[in-house]
Amino acid sequence: MDPALRKALHNHVIIAIVFVGLILQFIDVSALAYYWRTGTVLVSTRAFCFAWLSIHTIGLIGTTILVAWGSVERHILIFHPNLIRTKTKRFFFHYLPLVICMMFPGVFYITMLFIVPCSTTVSYNKVSCGLYACIAVNPSIALYDSVVNYIIPPFIIVIFSVALIIRVLASKCRARQRIEWRNYRKMAIQLLSISFLYMFLYCPTIFLYATYVAGLLPYITATGYYSDLNYFGYFAVTLTPLICALSMPELRTKFKICFPCCRRCRAAVGPQALMMTRPIAGPTAAIAAITK
Repeated sequence: MDPALRKALHNHVIIAIVFVGLILQFIDVSALAYYWRTGTVLVSTRAFCFAWLSIHTIGLIGTTILVAWGSVERHILIFHPNLIRTKTKRFFFHYLPLVICMMFPGVFYITMLFIVPCSTTVSYNKVSCGLYACIAVNPSIALYDSVVNYIIPPFIIVIFSVALIIRVLASKCRARQRIEWRNYRKMAIQLLSISFLYMFLYCPTIFLYATYVAGLLPYITATGYYSDLNYFGYFAVTLTPLICALSMPELRTKFKICFPCCRRCRAAVGPQALMMTRPIAGPTAAIAAITK
């Protein structure tokens, strides 16, 4: 990647999302595909089961939290750039929240799975060996996990993404407080594309799960639909790099250079010789008419 793209502050959260998603694709998705094909886990050991569940929960929740933070950070980068002008401000308003978003799910799930005692029996015929029961068996921990890790981040994505659109439109209508939209257009479009991807593929599952937790719907309602929706989050993780590439003109240009077959064929325009005939005038014209 171009060093200028790596150093751009608005790309840091995108790089983190793509990196975590890459780990999910290699380990979690591969283990799930093997399980649904054979009915057993990829490696029938207790260590692999705990590692699989850790990567699944930390990766899937971590990407959602990163997208939520990206939705908030876009407001800072576009409307409050003075908060990141100095190194100290950049540390507190950019780097520190990014590190916290990446470490928080890891600390929580590693503590729940490896430090807190768990008496759940490992079953090699269940997804993640059935070890998620170590978290679900405690009502208070399960409620905290549901609200903080599963429900709040998608709501933040929806609220701040819609707010970003409203603020951009409002700023364009104000003559005195108009921002330089051309400078921030790519930044906003990039994050909004990813946010809408998660809103359409990931948030329906969370909203249905929120109704279960709040007691608005019994758990037996739409169980088949809910079990299918649980895997829509993987589509969001898989499509995120593609959305990032399409929203960055620099990467689109490099893609066309690497794959010449994707270039549009344009007709070459150049000088052409034109044959012009002039009408014959005078005595020569009369002789030509007689001979015809």
